Amino acid sequence: MFRLVKFLVAACLAILLGAEAASAEASTPPRSPNALIAAVEKRASATNFQALDRFGEAAMTRNDREGLNRLYHVAWIYLNQGEFDHTRYWNGQLEAAARNQRDARYVAIAHLNDLAVRYDTGEAAAAEEMQRIAATSADWFVRVHATRLYALSLMDNDRIGDGLKMLAEIDGIIPEKDPYAATAHAGVWEVAGIGLMKLNDFEGSATAFGKFEIDFANPAYPRPDFDSLYNLARLAVQVGDQPLADRLAAAHHRLAARAGLESLSVYDASLCATVAQARHAPRAVLKCLEPYGHQLGAAAFLAGRLLPMRAIANAQLGNVEAARADLAEVRRREAAGAFREDGVSEIPHVEAELLFAEGRPAEAYRKLREYDQAAEIQANRRFSAGIRQVTGDMQDKLDRRRQQLETERANTVLQKDVIQSQNWVVGIAVVFFLSAVAAALWQFRLSKHLRVARKRAEAANLSKSEFLANMSHEIRTPLNGIVAMADTLARAGMKPREHEMVEVIRASGVTLERLLSDILDSARIESGNVTIETAPFHLGDAVRGVGMLWTQRAEEKGVALEVTVDPALEHVVSGDPVRFRQILTNLISNALKFTDHGAVRVTGETTPEGLFRFTVADSGVGFDDAEKARIFGRFQQADGSITRRFGGTGLGLAISKDLSELMGGMLDCRSQPGEGATFWFDLPLPECEAPIALEAANSPTAGDGWEEGEGGTLRILLADDHPANRKVVEIMLAESAVELVPVENGREALDAYAASLEGEGRFDLILMDMQMPVMDGLTATAAIRALETEKAAARIPIIMLTANALAEHVAAGKAAGADGHLAKPITLTTLFAAIETTLAGVGAGEELEAA
Repeated sequence: MFRLVKFLVAACLAILLGAEAASAEASTPPRSPNALIAAVEKRASATNFQALDRFGEAAMTRNDREGLNRLYHVAWIYLNQGEFDHTRYWNGQLEAAARNQRDARYVAIAHLNDLAVRYDTGEAAAAEEMQRIAATSADWFVRVHATRLYALSLMDNDRIGDGLKMLAEIDGIIPEKDPYAATAHAGVWEVAGIGLMKLNDFEGSATAFGKFEIDFANPAYPRPDFDSLYNLARLAVQVGDQPLADRLAAAHHRLAARAGLESLSVYDASLCATVAQARHAPRAVLKCLEPYGHQLGAAAFLAGRLLPMRAIANAQLGNVEAARADLAEVRRREAAGAFREDGVSEIPHVEAELLFAEGRPAEAYRKLREYDQAAEIQANRRFSAGIRQVTGDMQDKLDRRRQQLETERANTVLQKDVIQSQNWVVGIAVVFFLSAVAAALWQFRLSKHLRVARKRAEAANLSKSEFLANMSHEIRTPLNGIVAMADTLARAGMKPREHEMVEVIRASGVTLERLLSDILDSARIESGNVTIETAPFHLGDAVRGVGMLWTQRAEEKGVALEVTVDPALEHVVSGDPVRFRQILTNLISNALKFTDHGAVRVTGETTPEGLFRFTVADSGVGFDDAEKARIFGRFQQADGSITRRFGGTGLGLAISKDLSELMGGMLDCRSQPGEGATFWFDLPLPECEAPIALEAANSPTAGDGWEEGEGGTLRILLADDHPANRKVVEIMLAESAVELVPVENGREALDAYAASLEGEGRFDLILMDMQMPVMDGLTATAAIRALETEKAAARIPIIMLTANALAEHVAAGKAAGADGHLAKPITLTTLFAAIETTLAGVGAGEELEAA
């Protein structure tokens, strides 16, 4: 029965691997284990790891994809040996070279290699990222590499059939004429061999390893590795072939001694002990492990395998105390979850041997029987699961294949069976036809469901946008009263203590407004409602302007803020100036937040790729690689203690990264704990010759107000449905030469303007709220423009006031006829700046937002 099941697994795998595997089988006869040993030893003996390093160094001098593939080969060989320092070095060279050549394939391969190192060193969550890349990558080579890594992680969790199925499916997408098809096939067969080994299929795994080691190997690439001998030797022990295990172990030992790598020496000692234990030679077991001492030293990473073997050997030799010491360590490590070994716990086995050593055979046999039963159950469960996983969804393919074989066999026996064969063909055709009809019907129903789902998603997205707009309006409206009144009070003559309290209110209001903006920006980015504008602006001035905004804050903290702008940035570019300043502001704010002494350096320069790079470097607390993986997540900072100490929502960096990508660029960082951090973002900003509109907030006279002699009293019509907002504007303008006429809605504003055209006192400017009852601001503005045309009246400046600081609302205001846009909360400076700029005819139609 066991042989039959093994045959079934092999048959399923052959069907899964498809035509390529079948052709490979036909062209390559099965190898005997001795032939495989000889081939691997001959290949590995012909080179060494020093030659592998030289091969990698030569690859670094190349500037093509072949050089990148060679670096990938070197990094992978070292990864398979467990030499993680060497792996990180060569993988770093691969990533650097791939980025320099702008080769996205090998940048992704380097990332996957890094995930493999993290997984092998205990970070199980790395497998999830492997799975994501395997499912989403558009590059077949990257998908193959990611799939085999993820399949290996499935096999580690006894999902062997699922892993083999994934390998079979991915093998089918490899383009046979591609120059790197053999590299991909070799990787698939390597992991397939490991999976078959876990099913105790020696012949299948030997065949798979032969394809990996020989059939698909590139003879021009040095291969000093010999992992297959190690894997097959352990499998020979498991299936009870002691002579073969001895030959494999001997070959492995010769190659390990020649290699000179510490990790390979450790694995060789482990294999030596495993084979000696299978021979029931406890003294040989201890001799194999003797070089590493009681604490195991460099072999400690294999303690889960070595400690039980040493404990059993000591018990069998009567060294009870030494055996008990090892047993205690095994228990401690197993309880701490430090072991990730296959099979059942070895603790009962060690206990049984100790009982034998103490002269308690009855108890020892009972304990040993329990261990053997558990091991047998575990092996049967694993094998059964593997069978079920492999054969479960392949039943239809096996049935069709069996029908084809039966038909072919019948055709060779009797001509009369042709009719019967034709019936089979007709039957299959009918099945295919019915299947096609069913598939078409299913596709039609699926398309219908997708259309309904898309409409629902669009409706939900629209509802979300409306909710964001309403939340912005409802929160900013009362916030406008708080910030504006605090700003006005701060300008009045007050006692120092009272002025300090007002400043606290004002600063808190500004902080709340910025927090609201961050949350709304984050939600809009997630829902895809962010529009990147294109306008001309002077790049160097923009960098210096943002730096000036933070100069006072830096001085208050005793931190030097240095801004350096390369001459290449001293020209006008086309881009989104508002979003550019938002990204740079977030990075400088973040740097100052985490820096208590030293300096924050802001640099603008160009890159060899023709992009503009903006760098913010600080001397603050810094962070490590694990923390870097979290800081670009929403509502994330390095850890909870950072949030408590420095404050903030953890949205700024996430928003900045998303905005830089929406603008066609990228944002990244590097840091070491205690050594500060460096953030940079690259943007493509084409030069342009268009004139730059002045910004009201930076106007030199903004906020000065009006005197009676400066052109007379201004007559301003204010339309706002909130009494608090009307009172805010009234108090702000009370000290200026302004006559303010307040109304409560758009209808009243239209009537007041119409009356002014009849001689009841002309207005110089209208402040129009966007959202009001009876008639909203957009409708009222459009009606006023229509009335101007009808009466041939001069155009009156209109500034749209809104709590909805969204790009679509600015555009709606422009479309209705507004000359400017002022977002709440309003301050004295931004109000005067907007009025002055609009009256002067400068920046008409520009969005005038308070920072």
